[in-house]
Amino acid sequence: MKSGRSSRGFTLLETLVAVVLIGTVALAAVPLLSSQNPTKLDVAAAEVGNALRFAFSEVERIGGAGCVWVEGSIPGHLLVWSSATCDKNGWGAVKDPLTKRDLDVDTSGPAFSGQVSMAPRFMRGSTAYKRLLIGPGTQLDVYDNAIPPNLLGPLQAGSGVVLTLGPQTAAVALNEITGLVTLP
Repeated sequence: MKSGRSSRGFTLLETLVAVVLIGTVALAAVPLLSSQNPTKLDVAAAEVGNALRFAFSEVERIGGAGCVWVEGSIPGHLLVWSSATCDKNGWGAVKDPLTKRDLDVDTSGPAFSGQVSMAPRFMRGSTAYKRLLIGPGTQLDVYDNAIPPNLLGPLQAGSGVVLTLGPQTAAVALNEITGLVTLP
């Protein structure tokens, strides 16, 4: 005669132990996988590249003596301002053509979970600065971080915006002569 115990299936205790182990592994793995998602870095690089390209097109749209200011001194933000005359007055935020809001690439916000850091590197000599003025005819001038900012001179090679997500980096390059924006 066979024993009263069947060998089909699992006991409730075995099932609970398996569920707890799977849950523990998932809780440990999900944050690691989501924080290193390279898609966030690619999207941030594309947004920065689009903002820089749009800044150049805005200078052409304004025409004449118009200028566009690219401001990266606020951590996690890249803001774009314009003026039809390039003087100290009359500056206004450039509007994003899709959202109709001020053009502000924000890697510190919820879209990137605050995980992508951004470092504008507008080069003058061996020093990286966070302010760039795009003038008529793609005149590119670097300004320091003082208030009010001081003109340091023309943009030099190695300029762009460096984005970081964990150990991964991506650099959106900006040509110092033509203003050509190159994505990684």
